[in-house]
Amino acid sequence: MSFFRELIDNFSSIFSDSGSPSNRANQIPSSSNYQNRAAMEGVENERAAYKLKGYFDLAKEEIDKAVRAEEWGLIDDAILHYQNAQRILGEAIATPVPSYISSRELEKVKSYRQKISKWQGQVSERLRTLNHRSGSKISHFF
Repeated sequence: MSFFRELIDNFSSIFSDSGSPSNRANQIPSSSNYQNRAAMEGVENERAAYKLKGYFDLAKEEIDKAVRAEEWGLIDDAILHYQNAQRILGEAIATPVPSYISSRELEKVKSYRQKISKWQGQVSERLRTLNHRSGSKISHFF
């Protein structure tokens, strides 16, 4: 976070209208605090959607591994990969979303949450089927 603040402070000092260092020092505290806050909120807004996308992509990779393991007849491996995907999707659902998120980002977040919920249900169903079929003693992570 401090890296971003330094970066923003450096850019604001470079692009400030005032040429003299004393005027620049007087302007930065009032305007840069607002700019920093606005920039940090923008970064935080983007992070919510990117974080959900990251969880979603990670879960899809685990699901792909599970499907391949099933195709190869490695049911226990498939169950483990589905359980990993289930944990990842559970973390994604539990990820908090800032209340001040922009409407555009909120739509992205809603879209990812819907996809994640749908996939979570499908993974749960697949785990039940595989556990029933294999008679496995592997515990569930629901």
